[in-house]
Amino acid sequence: MDAAVQQSENGFFKYVWRFNALAIAGAATTCILLGLYAGLTIFKEETRSRRVTNVVNVDPQDKISEEFSLGTPRPIVATTHVQVPLFRAQSYSAGSVYSKESRQQVNLLFLNVSSNESRWLFDGVGQLLLDSHMLFNKLKDAPDQPRAAVAVLHVVVERDTNGDKRLTERDAVSLATSATDGTNYRKLIEGIDQLYTVQQIADDKVLVLYQKNRETISELYGVPSMVPLMQASVPKVNLN
Repeated sequence: MDAAVQQSENGFFKYVWRFNALAIAGAATTCILLGLYAGLTIFKEETRSRRVTNVVNVDPQDKISEEFSLGTPRPIVATTHVQVPLFRAQSYSAGSVYSKESRQQVNLLFLNVSSNESRWLFDGVGQLLLDSHMLFNKLKDAPDQPRAAVAVLHVVVERDTNGDKRLTERDAVSLATSATDGTNYRKLIEGIDQLYTVQQIADDKVLVLYQKNRETISELYGVPSMVPLMQASVPKVNLN
């Protein structure tokens, strides 16, 4: 009787051991498959192309593939002109395992829809155009209030000032102006470390707040002439 019980117990434990062995093998296989999947996902993530914004690569050592394209025309209010952005798309290596892609605005085409004549804001594509602000003959007090565009302000990165071989928002910027047809381009402020705001605050005034040489400056310009009216340093605030 005891021998039969012992034999039954041995058979039971054999089944338990076999089940445990199969469970351990299954768990190990699952872990290996999960590890392989995670590794493959990480590899794909590291080797895929990365899209970046507001970056123009100017490193002569990089192999850069470039393509230029025109964007969507933007009507200039109460004029016969439209703005058409020119984009510079770049693909280049950014390390040993992945590449980067960027598509940045580098120029503006001003097109007269009455005569079909056009002109470029810049002669070439060696700059990064961060933003353009339209100025009007009057501030908008109501949604249906008529007004006309009278000038344009442009925020431009002209050169690599921090030495990273890229044109980015971390470089010094220039604030420039032009007429609504792209003529009479001229710089207003150069070497801006940080541009805080460009805001038309009255029918005939634009406020520019910026930092240059560790000094915060408030400057007013007349509209539409964009002649400087007043400039003052913003006093430092006690942060303690």
